[in-house]
Amino acid sequence: MAASCSVLCIIVLILQVKCNTIFLEMNTPTPEEASFLRRYGYLPEAQGDIDFSYTPQSLAEAVRKMQQFAGLPPTGNLDEETRSLFKKKRCGVKDIEKSPRSRRYILQQGWGKKTITYRVLNGSSTLEKERVRELMALGLAVWAPHGGLRFKQLDDGHADIQVSFASKDHGDGFPFDGPGRVVAHAFPPPHGAMHFDDDEVWGDGADEDISDDDVTDFFAVAVHEIGHALGLSHSNVKASVMYPYYQVPVEKLHMDDILGMQELYLKEELPSSGESTERASRSSLAPHFTQTADSREEDLPDLCLSHYDTIQAIHDKIYVFEEEWVWVFRDRRELEEGYPRRIHDVFIGLPKHVQFIRAIYQKINGNIVIFSGRNYWEFSRRFRLVRRGRASEFGLPRRIELTTAFLSNYNNRTYLISDDHFWRYDEQRDAMDRGYPKHMAAWRRIPTPVEAAMVWKGDTYFFCGPRFWRFDNELVEAHEYYPLPTAQVWFPCEPTPEMNKYLTNDES
Repeated sequence: MAASCSVLCIIVLILQVKCNTIFLEMNTPTPEEASFLRRYGYLPEAQGDIDFSYTPQSLAEAVRKMQQFAGLPPTGNLDEETRSLFKKKRCGVKDIEKSPRSRRYILQQGWGKKTITYRVLNGSSTLEKERVRELMALGLAVWAPHGGLRFKQLDDGHADIQVSFASKDHGDGFPFDGPGRVVAHAFPPPHGAMHFDDDEVWGDGADEDISDDDVTDFFAVAVHEIGHALGLSHSNVKASVMYPYYQVPVEKLHMDDILGMQELYLKEELPSSGESTERASRSSLAPHFTQTADSREEDLPDLCLSHYDTIQAIHDKIYVFEEEWVWVFRDRRELEEGYPRRIHDVFIGLPKHVQFIRAIYQKINGNIVIFSGRNYWEFSRRFRLVRRGRASEFGLPRRIELTTAFLSNYNNRTYLISDDHFWRYDEQRDAMDRGYPKHMAAWRRIPTPVEAAMVWKGDTYFFCGPRFWRFDNELVEAHEYYPLPTAQVWFPCEPTPEMNKYLTNDES
């Protein structure tokens, strides 16, 4: 009997080793994939063979960073959806420039002037030079109002921004790779060059008989590359123009892009030509609030400047989330003692890979639900984990990631919002209401996409960028005297000259 058990144990060990080996082989980046991770800043540059340069842990962490930046669940595993990122059309500029904690827009430096010249040097093999000029003018017009800029086209001589098409190695140290994958790249001021891969089939949006896989829309790519030429880096906000992966159509800037432009070009004093300004997740390194003893030496976001992840009313207090931090206010402008604190110190049992919170709400029974990727975690009134599951249990599509959620006091329904669509969930029936999703246009006079929504003292509020709106449930539209600036109304922040820019819907 003992011998039989020994043999069985050996077989189990052999199978376990074999399964682990197969898993590691399938989950290890290929040399091409590792090169991708290095190129875009997820892995440090290394010497020699990759097997001797990186540990399995460092590779998994790099994959996790890439997934998080692209808006995928940060598992660290190379599943099919993650591996597809290596083959997608995208911009050739790095995603992670310096700080690994940086999220959303990162600034390089602006031009230091309001009139910027540009010149189109040539056309592509599929797009005439004159049409490129027309599309460039339209693309520049998208950015101009948000920086108070004026663009002047030159026919000859050197311009601030020079636009050209080239193939393979074209002399700037960043060779193109043929059709697909990297379609363009651009350099920040004072260089300002924009290069497009001439091996792509470039179109102008009128090529309806050619599939999206075959044609690359020049206007969509040009608007993105203009952002680089003006000083912005990549954003991990998928709806942002500065998201690194190719997406169409491009119709207007996201608030994320607009805030970057305002920081670069609408400040009273621009950075000098030799100064590089980096801002991580729209935050400052000089907090205005009391910090806990274990966080005084940390780099904390400044709520007076920060474009926070979300804001929510929980147990009659206001919770504000930004990066891995949470602030709690007893009322507007009244900070709870002992905050800010790290989210994992407040929500006991929240997995470590959840590094920030965007969608959170309080259920009818007082429990709190946090959504991240395709999963959710439910916490008791004492902020202890009591349940975890898939977001699909709420009736949501598998690939949807929520941007905010809230329980309405008007009809006791839970509203689940993802970018410009929303679902209505009935907790009493534990089922989604029929007829959903619907477009956010149903919430009249509210911009899209909203980034936070909550009910506070009987009123419903929506937040987007640095502004907020109070919603009238009877009229089904925002009150006409909104928006107002969030920081100065909700947080203990002094009014600034920039406040007036946040009092209109012009940028919605």
